[in-house]
Amino acid sequence: MKSGDVLLTIDDHPIASDATVELEGERVEMPEVVERKFKGNRVKLEILRDKQPVSANVELDTVPPYLIQSHSYDVRPRYVVYGGLLFQPLNLELIDAYQPSDLRLRHFFDFFVLDQIYLEHPEVIVLTSILPDPINTYLAPYRGGIVDQINGKKIRTLEDLAKAFAEAPERFVINLIGDGPPLVLDPKQVEAARDRIKRRYNVVKEQNLEEQPLARPAEEPKKI
Repeated sequence: MKSGDVLLTIDDHPIASDATVELEGERVEMPEVVERKFKGNRVKLEILRDKQPVSANVELDTVPPYLIQSHSYDVRPRYVVYGGLLFQPLNLELIDAYQPSDLRLRHFFDFFVLDQIYLEHPEVIVLTSILPDPINTYLAPYRGGIVDQINGKKIRTLEDLAKAFAEAPERFVINLIGDGPPLVLDPKQVEAARDRIKRRYNVVKEQNLEEQPLARPAEEPKKI
């Protein structure tokens, strides 16, 4: 699109001056045509440009900020476990699973796109759960907190979090969004408790940074 373009039709639906189209006998906003499609589908546009008609076909792709409010199907959740603390990116699946009542967390989810929160936090990293152990006994009040910085470094994605924990400082100072005190972890204590926590809670893998498809069970051979 260029400045001055006039949209005439979308998928052969004439666009009115109020940016609505007639769809299935009703007047709806123009984006409704796109919202009924899937990634990889095409949208046909008729445009008036410099007083000349122009046709264009646009292939739909993923719009990252909106993914936070969509379901993911048949993929393993992304997470990082460190010192018995479970960190996950905020998304609709997390909201449905934990039903958080924290107003700050709800605001980040509900206004992620509208308030352009994604510009500073492409992913909102949440301390969703704590696997109880002597090294994290007093950290329960931090559950549900949103990670802002670790040792002064901004945490914008789950990968940033994993890289921060891969370093070897004297201690980890984790600042959460809000006015409360930071969460402090001793890497030596965490390492000493690592195998104990993994065995106690059957933690097979401490990180999953990418959405991976779930393995489907093999079909049983048919009996003759």
